[in-house]
Amino acid sequence: MLPKQNKIKELLRKNGIDGAIVSSPENFHYTTGFASHQHTVSRQPMFSSVVMTNSDSEKSHVIAMDFEVPALKEKMQDFVVKKYDTWVGVREWEEIVSTKEKERPDSFETSIDVLIKTVKDLDLGNKTIGIELDFLSFNYYNILREKFPEANFVNISDLFILARSIKTEEEIEMFRTLTRIQDEALYHACQFVNIGASEKQVAHEYRKHVMASGICTPSSWSMFNTGTNSSRLCLPSDRIIKDGDIFKFDGGVNAEFDFYTTDTSRSWIIGNKHPALSALKDRLYESQRKMIEAAKPGLPINELFNIGFNHVKEKYSCYHRGHLGHSISMGPQTAEAPFINAKETRPLEAGMILCIEVPCYISGIGGFNIEDMILITPEGCEVLTYRTPHYL
Repeated sequence: MLPKQNKIKELLRKNGIDGAIVSSPENFHYTTGFASHQHTVSRQPMFSSVVMTNSDSEKSHVIAMDFEVPALKEKMQDFVVKKYDTWVGVREWEEIVSTKEKERPDSFETSIDVLIKTVKDLDLGNKTIGIELDFLSFNYYNILREKFPEANFVNISDLFILARSIKTEEEIEMFRTLTRIQDEALYHACQFVNIGASEKQVAHEYRKHVMASGICTPSSWSMFNTGTNSSRLCLPSDRIIKDGDIFKFDGGVNAEFDFYTTDTSRSWIIGNKHPALSALKDRLYESQRKMIEAAKPGLPINELFNIGFNHVKEKYSCYHRGHLGHSISMGPQTAEAPFINAKETRPLEAGMILCIEVPCYISGIGGFNIEDMILITPEGCEVLTYRTPHYL
């Protein structure tokens, strides 16, 4: 992926922020275009970080463990890549051949040591510095405050979410690929949604098909639930599909170290349908279609919410729902701002990718979620998850 550091730098300037320390694995990737291995695995801020000023002309500095730096230097031509010492103990060939150890400093230089020097080198020690308070631990935040007592630290977690809400062309193509694989796997799996099959059997078919793509992995949280399980938050079990059950899928795929993720839902009534359940699903589906038909640049998000919510509410006065969708970009979370709710007045913009969902859950009976991913285009919107039907 291409680095999007200039997009972040522009937002820093607009918000009067002199520089930033990027600490989370997903925003490290968003900024640089590449993932840091141990950083991603451990999700600890001390493994890798980016230190940047708000100037486009000044290179951002990447701090990573010595074992990873050679790989990152090959990829990050537009960054200054710095190493800190670790326990790995990489040796030079001459040392192995001669069996003589090369002279080295007595003490290790830690990631914090390199970070302190970098912040000072970029003249940020007494400036306004953006940090990801939604990610950082309290202890790590205190370390930053202790090391830079004159700095003014501000939270830029929401700034990244704002940047990620409008996708680049490269990101849009990534989502096209991910939604295609997810849809093809779900279409395959839905052929096994039959009376007598178990939730785990259907889940296995989905996961097997996703893995065969070799491009992404199934989201570990993906739900395949039948009967009363479809009204609960739970993972696939040995529960068997019965006549008249609602079977609900809610999940997606992950682009592994590229972090991008999907979120889609299908709900099917299996076998003999109770008329009340059929009528409810039809109304939910109609509401979601009305939202998709109305979605276009300039439409306030709360108006989009009202279109779907009011259509369900007209027939089902008991209906209640906090939001009817959300933005989506990079994991580990799937739902990001802006949320499609009654208070969000931000207008839709071309380049947004949204999950449009109209759910309804009935305790002890089951639940529906009618959900698709759409791309806001200059003229309207494009449904990305169109391959798997809402009705079997």
